[in-house]
Amino acid sequence: MKLLIAILSLAIATPALAHGPTPRKTDETVTVKANAESVWAKVSEPCAIAKWHPEVTACEKVDDKTSNITLKNGGKIQQQVDELDVANKTLSYRLGGEIALEALPVSSLTGRIKVDADGSNAKVSWMARFYRFDTGNEPPEGQDDETAQNAVDGFIKAGLAGLEAGK
Repeated sequence: MKLLIAILSLAIATPALAHGPTPRKTDETVTVKANAESVWAKVSEPCAIAKWHPEVTACEKVDDKTSNITLKNGGKIQQQVDELDVANKTLSYRLGGEIALEALPVSSLTGRIKVDADGSNAKVSWMARFYRFDTGNEPPEGQDDETAQNAVDGFIKAGLAGLEAGK
């Protein structure tokens, strides 16, 4: 009986020790004092992010779905468009390639930007799901959930503020 209890205890404890990071989420919305069509034109144009996002200093279009983005902090990320739904004004993307820690402290990220008409204004929603940079059980400081959450929250809020300011 003791042996059975020991085996069951080990079987239950083992998956808990192997648990990796939990996916994180950011979901922000702003109202932009411009019509939805003009805001969508900014969001959907390849590399236009360098014009309206204050954290982006440059963008180079690689092909119809891929752009290399340089951030103000010197980091570089590659954005790959998964879907551009013109009818619903929705851009779905992911970060591709190797994501440098100094760019964004995440190991992976998928996002969606949606523009809706709100009277004569535009409601812009930006959602991202991501994992911290270090996906091990005990990440070092700077590669943990809190750091990743703060960085992604800050990036998205800054982008929405840029759109809101009419850049």
